Amino acid sequence: MAFEIVELKKETFTGNKVEIPEFDPQKGFGPMSEIKAAAYTNFATNEKDYVGINASLDGLQYYIVASVNSESGDTTFDIPEGKYAKFVTSETDRPALDGFIGASYGEVSQSDTVGIAGSFNLEDLREVDFTLYIPVVSK
Repeated sequence: MAFEIVELKKETFTGNKVEIPEFDPQKGFGPMSEIKAAAYTNFATNEKDYVGINASLDGLQYYIVASVNSESGDTTFDIPEGKYAKFVTSETDRPALDGFIGASYGEVSQSDTVGIAGSFNLEDLREVDFTLYIPVVSK
């Protein structure tokens, strides 16, 4: 699984968050994927202006469905300017996407050149294909 390092500018997103469970290998991605899919269905008003943000906030895991252009929602999240590992897939099945995210983290953690630099990631649903950005720092 290949990735490229890109620079992102700071973006502020406003949207709604739902708590998601920590990954449980016994249950697989099913429970988390169901919550994420329902959140997107409930909060996104169209197919392409939204992002999903997986974030650890106050010790809990959340999935935030948000937009740059939104003025409503229960939370605001800043994606800081910096280096990100960019992964792209044409997969659309939610459990498969969550598996892709897990595998992407595995790739970054095994990298000789970069390490994980944050407790969030950005699922950019504004792209043609599913695009994941993981914050990284040079080793």
